[in-house]
Amino acid sequence: MHASKAASDAAAEANEQMKLDSIAQTRPYVYAEIVPSLGGTDAYDLRVTNVGRTAARNLYIQFNNWPKKIDDVAEHVKILFETERTLPPGCSIRTYWRLEGNFLDGTTEAGMPKEGKIELFYGSDDPAAPQYKEQYEILMSRSGLLPVAEDGPEPNNLHGKERKFYLLGQAIVRSIGNLSR
Repeated sequence: MHASKAASDAAAEANEQMKLDSIAQTRPYVYAEIVPSLGGTDAYDLRVTNVGRTAARNLYIQFNNWPKKIDDVAEHVKILFETERTLPPGCSIRTYWRLEGNFLDGTTEAGMPKEGKIELFYGSDDPAAPQYKEQYEILMSRSGLLPVAEDGPEPNNLHGKERKFYLLGQAIVRSIGNLSR
């Protein structure tokens, strides 16, 4: 009788461990990162990606260091963060995070700050799975130099069809360089 109870307990424990392993293997895994922008060398994008095997349900995002003045870029990031959504496996959301340069209003930066903490909250299709919370630090000023796809020199000495062909080649090279970004 004692051996039968021990075997039954061991089987129940093994079943529970298999259930937990299954949840861990099939759950969504969502992360956030700041990457060089597809828009050019003076811009940065936020990319939120689900590398898990199931959809991230009820995904919402928080940030702890909003700028004092909310400009157009920050306003759109805020709307993104306030909109709960589903992120399928293998998919990502990408938006401008920060722009730098000399703008018409005299400012030199727009959007979100260089440092802060992003928190992601989401669930999955499995009602037995927990709600997930991930935290990622934004440390742009302490992340080294970020590589970007080459733009190439400006074709100032080319005109007409030659210039168009050069610009087309430049766009193709830039697009190839951005494939994995």
